[in-house]
Amino acid sequence: MQINLDFDTFYKNGVGLGKLGKHGDAIVCFDLALEIDPNHMKTLCKKGIALARLGKDEDAIVCFDLALEINPNHVNTLYNKGLLLNFLDRYQEAVSSFNKALRINPHDFDTLHDKGDALTKLGKYGEAILSFTKAWEINPHDFDTLSKKGIALAKLGKHGDAIVCFDLALEINPNHMNTLSNKGVALCYLDKYEEAIVCFDLALKIKPNELAVISNKDLALAKLNQKESHVIGN
Repeated sequence: MQINLDFDTFYKNGVGLGKLGKHGDAIVCFDLALEIDPNHMKTLCKKGIALARLGKDEDAIVCFDLALEINPNHVNTLYNKGLLLNFLDRYQEAVSSFNKALRINPHDFDTLHDKGDALTKLGKYGEAILSFTKAWEINPHDFDTLSKKGIALAKLGKHGDAIVCFDLALEINPNHMNTLSNKGVALCYLDKYEEAIVCFDLALKIKPNELAVISNKDLALAKLNQKESHVIGN
């Protein structure tokens, strides 16, 4: 009985220290708990999270893998492992971990969103759009999901659909510079240069020295002048 109490104390102290941002101290407590019960899955998972917060990414993955050897279907561990792999640019492995989590809980917003992000990085834009769409159906007011879905649609050349997503995102956050700029670029692809310039101007009000936006605005102005000259010439 005393052993169980000691384990509980170390585990709870580790969790509490982690919440305070004292991840190094939390790991010490988790290690003491694991000396008593080396196969405690939740402790291994919590230790993995603490290690990741300290930038000890490979050690964190080792902990997640040990936890998953004990319980291969622990959704939070699968998600946290996928999240870390995504951060490490190991996108295919991240998607694999997210897929395992989604087989258990197919309606988890964060997993669907982050899977979409990993798929986008892999250039699998169609699959990414499907994942973002499922996430959006769960939370239709998430700015990031709408913005990233718009980017994936634009990558496939579906600029009209992309603009719909960017507009929905901008209803939630009207002052997001990158989304305004992305909408402007999509409008340019549709030869809607005047509307594009409006978007670029709004983006530049937020970040006046953003060179990419300045360059895109100059290009849109040149295209607009060329279009108007062609009309006058006819």
